[in-house]
Amino acid sequence: MSEQDPRFRYVRTVSSRIRTDANTLLATQGTCWLVLILAFGTLLRLVAAVYLGDRVEPTPAAYDQVYFHDVALNLLTGRGFSYSRPPWSFIQPGEPTAFTSFLYPLFLASNYLVFGPHPLAARITQALIGSLLPWLIYGIVRRILRQPPVVEKQSQVVALVAAGITAFYAYFIYFSATLMTDGPYLVTLAWVLILTLDLADQPTRWRWAMWGLAVGLAILLRQVVLPVAGLLFVYIVWKAWRRVQWRHILVAAGVIAALILPWTVRNYLVFHRFLLLNSQAGQVFWTANHPDLGTQWEYAPMFPIPADLQGADEVTLNDELMRRGLQVVVENPGRFVQLSLSRLEMFFLFYPLPESSLFSNIARTFSFGICLPFMAVGLVLSWQEWRRWLLLYLFIVAYTLIHIVSWVQIRYRMPIDMALIPFAALTVVTLTNYVMQRVKRTENRWIKA
Repeated sequence: MSEQDPRFRYVRTVSSRIRTDANTLLATQGTCWLVLILAFGTLLRLVAAVYLGDRVEPTPAAYDQVYFHDVALNLLTGRGFSYSRPPWSFIQPGEPTAFTSFLYPLFLASNYLVFGPHPLAARITQALIGSLLPWLIYGIVRRILRQPPVVEKQSQVVALVAAGITAFYAYFIYFSATLMTDGPYLVTLAWVLILTLDLADQPTRWRWAMWGLAVGLAILLRQVVLPVAGLLFVYIVWKAWRRVQWRHILVAAGVIAALILPWTVRNYLVFHRFLLLNSQAGQVFWTANHPDLGTQWEYAPMFPIPADLQGADEVTLNDELMRRGLQVVVENPGRFVQLSLSRLEMFFLFYPLPESSLFSNIARTFSFGICLPFMAVGLVLSWQEWRRWLLLYLFIVAYTLIHIVSWVQIRYRMPIDMALIPFAALTVVTLTNYVMQRVKRTENRWIKA
């Protein structure tokens, strides 16, 4: 093909423009791009907050916000942690409860105390907190790719793409504005992962203290993170074994204990029984593995409390239902494995369902549905340097196992989505580089021809 051919000139012009723009991006420090991503992410989250408005209404994707709002109002009126409209029949209205997260209703109540009982104010506050997530994901990727042989500029681009996906991810946008633990919990988990990477690289007393604070806050939001936190601790010790000072670990343990133990004492004073934090685990595990389920998981199954436990307090129910749930598993481990595997389909659902709402189908398809192929390819691409990505592998596997043996909902998968986004970004950048190289080679062949 001649250089005078209009088609050649057009292709060369386009490819030259693409390379110029890419080089410009690589030449920058990324600050302006990151600020732009954060600004758009913040705007989308604020729009979601305003759209959801100043009322708290039950929706299929966010029904629990009704209960958190209820507990927050009771805190303001001096009735403590209690429900006016309990989520389960075994919880008595107006009675002290440990069934809810302790930290999140306090967050809502503090917003209502300052701005009045206006959910919109809390939504806006929470949306602003949620807008930090793209920045934190950027930080995670930068830490993972900061070691050679990764080129600095390439590392920056992958981090920026990961931040961009996070900023526009439909689930993250929506749940940053719902009055539930999901938004703050994701931000806190991302902070925990950043501190884990920092400690594995250079453990210091200050970093251990911050890690303890982040882990403690995550546990207060959702106690399901407890075993994951234990795994992250093992990872830090394994990576930085010769540099770990055990007195620094005691600092982290002390911070976590300072956050959790007051609620353990509160529970003992209320129920006269030991309960570390919340009283949900037993009921959730027993219901999720109920014999009537057989080997196939149903969406949000509901089973009544056994007759002999009617009237028991929350702690008794928690302990006894956990014992019975474990007994069911031990008596028929094969059924337990089949039932757990059946939960995988619901947990990683990426396509629309007729019974789902229009919003759920759209959000599911245009977030996880689009990103899933890129996430899967990124997992394969990253395996050549598995040690670099090991923390995210462990987090994804541990979080998946915790839920498939108990309770699965799509919103419970969001921490896994968050950990998979860096792999999607890796695929996008790798694919872009490949296309650019192909364009360059094609251009060179045309010149030779």
